[in-house]
Amino acid sequence: MTTETFPTTLNDLLRHRARTMQDKTAYVFLSGRPDREQEDSMTFAEVDERACRVAALLKQHAVGVGDRVLVMCRPGLDYIGGFMGCLYAGAIAVPVYPPRNRQHIARIAGIVGNAGAGAILCSAEDLQRCRAWLADTDASGCAVIDVDAASAMDPTRPPVDVAPSHIAFLQYTSGTTGTPKGVMVSHANLLHNLAQICAWLGSDEQSTMVSWLPPYHDMGLIGAILTSLYGGFRCVLMAPERFIQYPFLWLRAISQYRADLTGAPDFAYRMCCRRISDEQRATLDLACIKVAYTGAESVRAGTLSDFARRFGTAGFDAASFRPCYGLAEGTLFVTGRHLPQPIRAVSIDHASLQQQSVVIRGEFVRVSSELQERSGERILVSVGSTGGDQEVIVCDPHTTERCADRTIGEIWVAGPSVAVGYWNLDESTRATFWSGANHVGSKTYLRTGDLGFLRGDELYVTGRLKDMIILSGRNYYSEDIEYAVIAGSQALVPNGCAAFTDDRGDTERLIVVAEVERTQRNGNLDGIVDTIRKAIWNHLDIGPATVVLASPGSVPKTSSGKVRRRACRAGLNDGTLTVLARWDVESGAQTLAHDRLRLDAAVSGDDVSSAVDRTARDASTVDDLIDWLRCYARTRIDSRSIDERRTIPPHIVLDFGNRGILGMQVDRSCGGLGLGHRDMLRVISQLATIDSTLAFFAGLNNTLGIRPIIRHAQPALRDELLPQLATGRMLAAFAITEPGAGSHPRAMTSRARLIEGGDWLVSGHKCWSGSSAWAGIINVFTRRADGAGMVGLAVRPGTPGVRIGAEGLTMGVRGMIQNSIHLDRARISDACRLGEAGQGMSVAQEAMNTARLGIAAICTGVMKRCAQLMHRYGGRREIATGLLLDNPLSRQRLGELRHRIAGLNALVEHLAGALDSGVEVPEDGLLIAKILGSELLSESVDEMMQFLGGRGYIETNLAPQIFRDARLTRIFEGPTETLLVHLGSRLLNGCDDLPDYLEHHLDAAILARELRKLGDEMLADGLTNASNLGGAAHAAIWVDYWFGAVAQWALLLAVIEQAAARRHVDDATLAWAQNQHELAIEAAQRQIRLRSALSTSVQLSDWALNNELEIGSIEQTVPGASQQLDPLLRAGDAPRAGNDETAAPAREHPDAAPTRGASEPVRLVDRELGYSIERWLIDWLDERLKERGLCLTSATTFAEIGLDSILAVELMLEFNETFSVAVDASAIWDYPSISTLAAHLATRIWRTQAVCDNVNAHALRAVRSSSL
Repeated sequence: MTTETFPTTLNDLLRHRARTMQDKTAYVFLSGRPDREQEDSMTFAEVDERACRVAALLKQHAVGVGDRVLVMCRPGLDYIGGFMGCLYAGAIAVPVYPPRNRQHIARIAGIVGNAGAGAILCSAEDLQRCRAWLADTDASGCAVIDVDAASAMDPTRPPVDVAPSHIAFLQYTSGTTGTPKGVMVSHANLLHNLAQICAWLGSDEQSTMVSWLPPYHDMGLIGAILTSLYGGFRCVLMAPERFIQYPFLWLRAISQYRADLTGAPDFAYRMCCRRISDEQRATLDLACIKVAYTGAESVRAGTLSDFARRFGTAGFDAASFRPCYGLAEGTLFVTGRHLPQPIRAVSIDHASLQQQSVVIRGEFVRVSSELQERSGERILVSVGSTGGDQEVIVCDPHTTERCADRTIGEIWVAGPSVAVGYWNLDESTRATFWSGANHVGSKTYLRTGDLGFLRGDELYVTGRLKDMIILSGRNYYSEDIEYAVIAGSQALVPNGCAAFTDDRGDTERLIVVAEVERTQRNGNLDGIVDTIRKAIWNHLDIGPATVVLASPGSVPKTSSGKVRRRACRAGLNDGTLTVLARWDVESGAQTLAHDRLRLDAAVSGDDVSSAVDRTARDASTVDDLIDWLRCYARTRIDSRSIDERRTIPPHIVLDFGNRGILGMQVDRSCGGLGLGHRDMLRVISQLATIDSTLAFFAGLNNTLGIRPIIRHAQPALRDELLPQLATGRMLAAFAITEPGAGSHPRAMTSRARLIEGGDWLVSGHKCWSGSSAWAGIINVFTRRADGAGMVGLAVRPGTPGVRIGAEGLTMGVRGMIQNSIHLDRARISDACRLGEAGQGMSVAQEAMNTARLGIAAICTGVMKRCAQLMHRYGGRREIATGLLLDNPLSRQRLGELRHRIAGLNALVEHLAGALDSGVEVPEDGLLIAKILGSELLSESVDEMMQFLGGRGYIETNLAPQIFRDARLTRIFEGPTETLLVHLGSRLLNGCDDLPDYLEHHLDAAILARELRKLGDEMLADGLTNASNLGGAAHAAIWVDYWFGAVAQWALLLAVIEQAAARRHVDDATLAWAQNQHELAIEAAQRQIRLRSALSTSVQLSDWALNNELEIGSIEQTVPGASQQLDPLLRAGDAPRAGNDETAAPAREHPDAAPTRGASEPVRLVDRELGYSIERWLIDWLDERLKERGLCLTSATTFAEIGLDSILAVELMLEFNETFSVAVDASAIWDYPSISTLAAHLATRIWRTQAVCDNVNAHALRAVRSSSL
């Protein structure tokens, strides 16, 4: 570009790039799993076209020149198009993070109010959620616009012509303190600053930049996205979350795309040093990097030298580091190291810094191992000098007089890049954008609030003016303290430390809060506290008054990753900070790792200083409750009567309610006990030792019954029900199972239709709902009639159309009634909805996950009772060789039982503690707890029966009832075999949650690696032996089952290894777990590799027919009490599963979704569309299941393929993303072949796109391009 044609606005700049570089790739966005990374890209011409479409969309919504529009799209190409589209429309863009929860929406509503925004551009995935959340705020009138709708707009309208002085966007920033303020950045500011940046980087049109920085923040938006636009080179982007989770992906992208430009804050380089393995580093080639800028927070000499040393072997040149300084009020870039100047650093005397003066002890001119701080000194890295017509001076913050060289003062900046001011904040603008000093002349200077000094023309930043800590008359910088803490311990999150003061009494007290790495949460927290105290003392000669260890992610940060110290202090004081451990100088260490604040109970408002009191209170409550239960059991519980009479006496229900046992997790303000998972499970396990029926009754009422109300009921319903539920004056039940669906929710036939007025019309049949005949509220989960997922509803039994069916006479747990529930067009208010409409499965799944852990706790308790009975009997029973207890077989049985109890108890304790502390426990881990508990209990009860001999067969000796009750655990929620297949399928089909948990939360990286490797081997062996297993589809099921069986022992072993390291279990239990894990692997390998041919179903049917000829067709039909045999067990031709006489077929429900299958009519214009979708489905399945060697056609059914729910969800997610049409995974069961599903999907696309003017051409183009 020549001077004459140099664009003066970003609009002109993008139009120029689109004309002169139209087919050149402008942006690449990386997403997806690390092992299956996806790449989407846009050329400069496509960016221009997309921006034109967005501008047209905004104009359609009456957005005019100067109007403010929040750009709340997720990171990616849509965000870039949305941002530039705002500028093309002449609007003022306001970049904002998409809200992750309702707390974030409050800040967004505040920004909407301050900016006066009338519209929000939003990604389709967040649309409904944002609208719902905003509806409860002052921003409810703001239009939320789906950015995807721009694809149907006319791209030919040119951008609005705006002046260089026009405000391009508002950069809302709270910095590290204060309320958010919108910095007004003009087009002129941007063009000037971008010219400075590109000249500083030395970029050209052949450059490539890689960035993961948030596009909502100046460093990510200006420093990456707009810099590459200005320079005309390629920019490779990824979401910030990707880097935080996998730092390796940043450097891998640099290596793969041969990027010469990149940059990030200091913590990112430190994170790479800590979290990238030697094996990963060996795959990198970083010799391509010419510039690696570091800014946005203090540039630490130790970080530079550590990164250079660690990645020098990968080709990284330390000379490529470019320390820099900038801030939003200066657009972005202020100073930086310019070539050929070397990296300069100085070692400053700490004592002089505390007096705001500079005494230099040493100087460094390159990055080397010498860049390490010594006691009494601090190394400061130069952030370079200004360029062009920018000016930086240092002034005394109190007198505003200009400081001499090497004197610390406030950094002031002047020049064309300095922003206009703050939007709608005149007073703040006058205070910050200042022209009041005599020596500044007519210039307006930006008072940055940062402290530093000049040495020659190079700037050194020492800290923030507002973050100065004064202790005993001496000055300390928060950043110095924080760096000493982070550098002193590898157990801490690199950018997760906050140092601040608190004035209690007459003195200022130093408080340090530090986030603990996830892998260290259950480590030696007291040792980490000691390390922090020593690090601060060694570096700064001061001691903290309080050290707090916090859960990862709990220290508040700005959108750019800077610690918000004031917010952290507020969180500590109001109890919202998740505390793992706390040390106070007055009281010493108090580790809270195993009794953390609960997420589930309502926040009571206590500050963190009372956390220990609450923990002690809860422990005392549970201890008292357990003592009461033991005493109550002797005089008030008659288990045999409960079993024989098939009911729980009213006095037990009332007494349990009065003691809070039926509402243990309900907050105390509602009359409950407010217990966490760990404390609640202690009570349930104790109850199981007394009577397993009562344990199931109380446990399921708390988990499946009350938990969905606590977590997902709307406020009015929650306020109405919880006081009654907490005290047992009302019971709650759970209804999801159906006769034809069993534990498979996708096969449900019940339906709920949203009708006029907002109510739901529900029809269907639920079965095996425990306590439903006694309940005052039943949580019913059913599919939506429109196919948009599931809905959960809190249904009252007295509602018209709701009928409780006959009791099912169960083998065990007889005292707890089991019923069916019939719903015939029952009208349920939307006020009774649980969670979001369409997200009912998530609500149910969360409750079932908690119930799974409850079942494991019950199993632990019952096994302890078995051990008690066996030991009593063995110690008293004389046999020929002496006491039965002395017999080696007896000792082996009891010893095995001891290990089962210790192992399962460790697993329950670990998972419950993790849930209480807010750790995201994988669903697979909770499923394993249920499976292992059930199977270990089954083995234990059977061995107890055998151990007791004839006495175990006598009904009055308790053992038969325990035996019958225990049988429930193996079939609850589905048989163990089904659950193991589900578990194995999840793990083998890409779900890495469990191995990741082993690696990062249990420090079992080797186990995780072995598990992944074993999965690959078993898949290969299964395909090799598929002919003996009935074909590839059956082989997949077989492999899933056996791999699930191995995975359960891998988790248990990891937990026991950690428990053994802390002396919570003995070495014998550890050896037992290791042996069980090895046996599981051997069994799985033998069953998959060496399995001889399984009998076919035809062979088995022939055998069964011969068997019936031998024994006769037996069925008892004596008249008397109704004891109907299940139709599936009757002689003769039986109906298909689920077609019993009490269940109406789904098609008879007026609200049921149609099941047309292949007969669904497809318009003639859709035939090409349907054929293309068939090809897309076949290609996707071929690629996903290529190991099975399947030959797919349009007639192939999903049953033949062996498609399970995991693959079904993955397939539909991929379809939804490809075609931008939301289809629930349950469609695969409604349309069971490739051709019928393709016909259904073609119709859905047609209906969705019919609202657009150019629907046929657009839909066909999308399908054709995706199927190529």
